[in-house]
Amino acid sequence: MRRKFTLVLAILMVTALLAPVAISAQEPVVIRYPITTDPEHLNPFTADTIAIGTVTRNVLEGLTRYNPNTGEIDPALAESWDVSENDDGNQVYTFHLRPGVLFHQIDGVEYGEGEREVTADKVVWNYLTALSGDENVSGKAGELDVILGAAAYTAGEAEDVEGIKAPDDYTVEITLEQPDRLFLVNGMISITSPAAYEQLGEDINNKVVGTGPFQFVEWLRQDRLVLERNPDYWQEGVPVVDGIRFINYGDENTALLDYRENQLDFLFSFPSGQRTAVMEEFPDEFNEEPGLHVRYWGFNMETGFLAENKLVRQALSYSLDRVTAWDVFEEGARFPATLGMLPPAMPASTPATIYDFDLEKAAALLEEAGYPNGEGLPVIKIHLLESISDEAQVVVWQEALQSLGVQVEFAIEDGGTYWDSIVADDAMIFQNGWAAGLVDPADVFNFLILDGRGSMRYDNPEVNDLLRQAMVELDPDVREGLYQQVHDIVMDDAVVIPSAYSKVSWLQKPWVQDFNPGPGGTYTAPLWEVSLDTEAMPS
Repeated sequence: MRRKFTLVLAILMVTALLAPVAISAQEPVVIRYPITTDPEHLNPFTADTIAIGTVTRNVLEGLTRYNPNTGEIDPALAESWDVSENDDGNQVYTFHLRPGVLFHQIDGVEYGEGEREVTADKVVWNYLTALSGDENVSGKAGELDVILGAAAYTAGEAEDVEGIKAPDDYTVEITLEQPDRLFLVNGMISITSPAAYEQLGEDINNKVVGTGPFQFVEWLRQDRLVLERNPDYWQEGVPVVDGIRFINYGDENTALLDYRENQLDFLFSFPSGQRTAVMEEFPDEFNEEPGLHVRYWGFNMETGFLAENKLVRQALSYSLDRVTAWDVFEEGARFPATLGMLPPAMPASTPATIYDFDLEKAAALLEEAGYPNGEGLPVIKIHLLESISDEAQVVVWQEALQSLGVQVEFAIEDGGTYWDSIVADDAMIFQNGWAAGLVDPADVFNFLILDGRGSMRYDNPEVNDLLRQAMVELDPDVREGLYQQVHDIVMDDAVVIPSAYSKVSWLQKPWVQDFNPGPGGTYTAPLWEVSLDTEAMPS
């Protein structure tokens, strides 16, 4: 009995010695990041929304990276680049890739020999895929048509792109049709793994494989999307934390409750009518900066009744009381858009035509158009994205339209169907927004109105010509004059009804460090630089 007792005691002593090691094992340090809308998908070739970019900018990289805080172009997959001119006078960008950069290793993807390293041929594959003329494959072709031979390839008139070459494994040459001062920003597509793209098939919409500081783990729609540290990232010491957990909240009140209970590290949107109360509750955690996002109501400018009735569009533009909606009911959540479709920080932001709230002018324009007191007008269908359909501007505008005799019908949809609906032929008006990343009109106009690219499908040859001139104009004064002409034309045509300019506002817990969003919005903050002081976090 004595020997048995001694043996048991020895086992207990060993267990006691080992126990502290298991208990003290450090839990992963993960950013808890709230989102209100799931990404529509994660396919980099068709991605074009903030919801997608919020996630993928942490997973995917291009040849270069725009720094939203400094305005500089930083190296990314290319450690350096040269700009030259060939014998034909074309601008040539020569990118020198970092040797040894690896694509993420995630479940469902197996790499053969040499398939995992980022080499020039894989970069070329990404550009050729992005230039596909099949819109089900890519929506990026229009953004890259400045590349020599790109248009012919997209149209199916060439088997290759003359302006994209890979002289060796770590060099990519891109030749432009004409000089583009913003190519190092707008021409930088996200690079994904060709092997992963082929193996995942349709699942490329649900998983994303890149080279960035974080890699994909799982996505449970309407619940969470999880990223973890890329153990093979090329930049030492990056990322700082072990992962990111994007948590989807069906309503802002629930997110606020979790923030109060320290279950979130940030809060990016506040419940309607509670902005001031939230600011007063968390005065030391509230942050605010001017932004570059513009919220607007867009018109279908390609087909239908409103596309053919400029006076009616102008009348509707005069009927939106932005000041009451945003300054009063939304408690200053955004700046009322009392100028045009460019944020005020940008050059040429004040157009010749400005639509102040004026119901008398609106009524007069309706009468001039042949619809006095709204008589004879068809029912105006307005599409609303569900996540922002309860904004005060909706109610304020509806009441004003009713006072003019304009009958409206609202179609409220979630992100799964909304973006297809607003570009359908029968669409009339839709709620939308654009978050520029640069303090440059090109970052609004080139995406929303050049060649009919935006949801309005506004294709004006005079505007297109002016924008192309501005793309190569190096004199800032001359360039601003070109953008001023564009802004004047677009606002006179009433292509959109500007509603609000953004304020970059958020709550941030005291233990969060180095969260630095640019003026383009909180989603532009490099999350790979963020650290969490775990000692300051409540247990």
